[in-house]
Amino acid sequence: MTDLLLSPAPRRCTVAGPGCTLADGFAVAGAPAGLVASVPGLGAHDGGAGPVRLAIDPAAVGEAGDEAYRLVVDAGGVRICARSAAGLRWGLATLVQLRRACGAALPGLVIDDAPAFAQRGFMLDVARDRVPTMDTLRGLVDLMAAHKLNHLQLYNEHAFAYRGHEAVWRNADPITPDEMRALDAYAAARGVALTANQNSLGHFERWLRHPAYAHLGEVAGPWLYEKWGHAWMEPNTLCPLDPGSLGLVEDLLAQQFACCSGAYANIGGDEPVDLGEGRSKAECGRLGRGRVFSDYLGKVLRAAQRLGKRPQFWCDPHPNEDGSLPRDIIALVWGYGQTEDFSKRLAAHAAVGREVWVAPGTANWCTYAGRTEMRRGNLANAAREGLAHGAVGFLNTEWGDVGHRQQWPLALLGMAEGAQAAWTGAAVAFDERAAGAQLFGSAELGAWLAGLGRCEQGVSRGYGSPTFTDGNTAWGSDAEPEHLAGFQAIAARLTAQEAELPAVGGLLEEECRLAVGMARYAAERAVARRKGGDLDLRRGFNRRLTVLGATYRRLWLARSRYGGLEDSYIKVNALRCC
Repeated sequence: MTDLLLSPAPRRCTVAGPGCTLADGFAVAGAPAGLVASVPGLGAHDGGAGPVRLAIDPAAVGEAGDEAYRLVVDAGGVRICARSAAGLRWGLATLVQLRRACGAALPGLVIDDAPAFAQRGFMLDVARDRVPTMDTLRGLVDLMAAHKLNHLQLYNEHAFAYRGHEAVWRNADPITPDEMRALDAYAAARGVALTANQNSLGHFERWLRHPAYAHLGEVAGPWLYEKWGHAWMEPNTLCPLDPGSLGLVEDLLAQQFACCSGAYANIGGDEPVDLGEGRSKAECGRLGRGRVFSDYLGKVLRAAQRLGKRPQFWCDPHPNEDGSLPRDIIALVWGYGQTEDFSKRLAAHAAVGREVWVAPGTANWCTYAGRTEMRRGNLANAAREGLAHGAVGFLNTEWGDVGHRQQWPLALLGMAEGAQAAWTGAAVAFDERAAGAQLFGSAELGAWLAGLGRCEQGVSRGYGSPTFTDGNTAWGSDAEPEHLAGFQAIAARLTAQEAELPAVGGLLEEECRLAVGMARYAAERAVARRKGGDLDLRRGFNRRLTVLGATYRRLWLARSRYGGLEDSYIKVNALRCC
């Protein structure tokens, strides 16, 4: 679909015969009430005899599924047939993209299209410092709808303004209940269900550091624990045996669930790193850690069900649960590696009749430039293995670990690539130029961003990119000399990439320039660390970082709230050289 620049690419498209001209402000006939006005970018109106005609006509649709549609362009105009209003919506979304690529003169064509996954989602982390503005969130919903996604989650730990818990979120500029309800209505009108998301066991650092909540922790701080290659230096996990833990979580769920109309709810449960290391140690020894986890999560599950939701939980690659976990919880099988194996966990949960989803990632966190090939392999594996095991949903995740320092265009490209995998089941290769055209109005920028994410190959750093990881290492720490040539090559590629940035102007270009500038700074710093620079050289790096940091702060406030900026900026300053 390179010529038509459609993202995601349709399942089948035949271009042939005469087309039609569709002037701005065209009329649409046969649309369900409210549909035409809710399709982002359509710019049309309802009309009884318009050049675009819609119909619910299952017999005319060539693909299977409730969301399937057929779009025909010929000399008589545009006809869209579907089995449901959702199918008509996706047909109109395709028409918007056709007009963006072709202008008013549309070629003759027939598109038969349908999604591979019924639930196609995007999850944005709002708990790691960066809380988007409402304009940013509304813009995200519009782009999700344009890419035929129908499920949105905002990952939360403390960034919702829970009544009675002001001490935890006071400085975070959280999303308020009124804002969440407004976003929910905005998304629902565009075919996107806003799904509540609140972790319920681990990742409670922001709560347990406050005296009013510290007594609910599995362990008391200060605390140092190393696991899975990471170190935790403060309490992370609620004590599952303390009735107060469940009482707190039930309160949080009730408050947030009331603002989100989506049928599902993500109750988290991932990475309870200190479970069994403190107050529950004896019980974990007696019953097993997995049983203690499953019993607690089962109680959270029932609380969520009483509130009218279908609960999901994060199924870790190092599973916490055992066979006592209730069968009516939905397993989000997550993993982010380029060759990630989703199959084992999918099969285990599907075998007991549990609904399963796959939850891959954009590979943008812990990086300035993105990791294109890691994302590509991860999304494709998730789609193929998810379909093989009957997964209902595909939830693409954009995390914000270590200060959420990635720039917004990277998140949007990752969102679009996940939408392609969810819609096609990875049966069609992702078109970076098509995504760029539909996201940014620039096919060249889509290709440039994908190229940026290929610049850092050659030095292995696991999930974290080499420049990001080395940049967060103190100047005087050990620097492996064998990586010198690798970092020199990365710096050279980033310099060349920076020179090729398309001139798209405005905020987009500034964000892309900051992304490549931060990565290049970190790569050149990595080279200098291995060569051993004098004080003047290090001062020069610090002057560069001062300019980058000022730009970072300014661009943060263009799309995100102030709360969290200072915490993130402290992490940026880790790149200083003295």
